[in-house]
Amino acid sequence: MKLLLLFFGVYALQAADVTGNWKISIAAQGEQVAFGNVTIEQTVDTVKFKFSGVDFEGRLEGNEIKLKSTSKERVAALEGVLSGDHMEGDATLPNGMPGKWVADRSKPLARGSKIHEFTPGVFQRYLSASITPVLRIQPGDTVRTWSVDAGGRDAKDKVRSLGGNPLTGPFYVEGANPGDTLVVKLVKVQLNRNWAGSGKGVMGNAVSPWYIRDVKEDKNLDPRWTLENGTAVLSKATPALKNFRVPLKPMLGCVGVAPRGGDVINTRDSGAHGGNMDYNRIQEGTTVYLPVNHPGALLFVGDGHAAQGDGELTGDALETSMNIEFQVDVIQNKNIGMPYAENDEYLMMIGIGGSLDQALQSSTTAMARWLEKEYKLTSAETAVVLGFAIKYDIADLVGTQVSIVAKLPKTTLAQLKQ
Repeated sequence: MKLLLLFFGVYALQAADVTGNWKISIAAQGEQVAFGNVTIEQTVDTVKFKFSGVDFEGRLEGNEIKLKSTSKERVAALEGVLSGDHMEGDATLPNGMPGKWVADRSKPLARGSKIHEFTPGVFQRYLSASITPVLRIQPGDTVRTWSVDAGGRDAKDKVRSLGGNPLTGPFYVEGANPGDTLVVKLVKVQLNRNWAGSGKGVMGNAVSPWYIRDVKEDKNLDPRWTLENGTAVLSKATPALKNFRVPLKPMLGCVGVAPRGGDVINTRDSGAHGGNMDYNRIQEGTTVYLPVNHPGALLFVGDGHAAQGDGELTGDALETSMNIEFQVDVIQNKNIGMPYAENDEYLMMIGIGGSLDQALQSSTTAMARWLEKEYKLTSAETAVVLGFAIKYDIADLVGTQVSIVAKLPKTTLAQLKQ
């Protein structure tokens, strides 16, 4: 008996320790199909964790690991080899398709404090993980750069790109991995020229078909604006609008990361990756949180607006080029799967969907789950808080996806016990 105990004691000492947090990615047919963070539990006999809704259990023998799902309804398997803090091998997906998997142990971030002065040379009209990064930066670093306007013109009115929301980037953030959250603090969002252009027609999804039927073109209104003294005025105002003034509130229409898998998404559109969210509170002093889908996150910024009403109702706000300064950070092993933001006043969940009701449901659900997870509220307690404190903004009516933001005052959150 003593010999048996000694044997198992030696085995336990010699066996590799894989307990802790790991990042796992599974690919099939050359495309990433699942990724995320797992916490591995290990005993002398078993290794187990839950990933993508499936419970896995198996053994680590020497450097070989074999795991199977414990659910009869979702049969899956992972087999591979451990090498230090890295595992990789063959996967069998729940649908029977073969694939590959890799896992790396989560490590503390290497932090920086460098200020990068970056002058863009090319601009991107699509968000994709296949685009070569323009700059590699560390969490804690700051980037000072600029963007062209939605039509591709820079601060000197020079055409630098085709139109359609060309963006600056992507920026590769060292240590950011799938399952993490990228933190983008907008330190400065400032005008760098004295004019902007806008649309002059209301988006069709905001009014009735009968209104659209009756609209008549006004050739006398030129939607070019002069930006000065903190306001925007029409450069050639019609008599009815000669006293019309718009307060300048510079913002970024687009802040996003590379979308999941091999997706290539137009910079005119938005989604779980962020992108063309056109939310007028994404301005200087706001921090934007984005889910990381690929190593490095691959951050894109641009589509500057000198000002914008809720929803970007005319399709184009006060479109202009912009000077941008931002600082990045990474929250490891945490990801809510959608963009959100905060400023001094509000926590803001940015719900994006194919319709306004989908966007509303997305933003409200995200806020409810946030309260239940971060503040340990019951669903009834959450309902009480939301029922009397939640506020909504219609952020974006442009593109195939629209967005509604659910926000809670920080004065409300301060009353909750965390």
